[in-house]
Amino acid sequence: MLRDSGKTYAAVASSLGFKRAVDAKAAFLRALRQREGDEQARLIERESTRLDELETRIRTRDAAAPEKMQRRLEALAKLREELV
Repeated sequence: MLRDSGKTYAAVASSLGFKRAVDAKAAFLRALRQREGDEQARLIERESTRLDELETRIRTRDAAAPEKMQRRLEALAKLREELV
């Protein structure tokens, strides 16, 4: 999977010919839902790890801009919710 290789949804969209990153995210979530058991759990764990790493980057990069950081963290929370 492209997400497993560390690509962003924007990069996945570009690679697969989607017009928008949101379309790539929707495709990823559909594929995730089609998996079962251990495979699905592993994919969720990997994506959760990526989101943890992204949170660390956001908190470091946007520490001087609290409003920007809050917006990004709220968007990140939505990404986490969609995994469940």
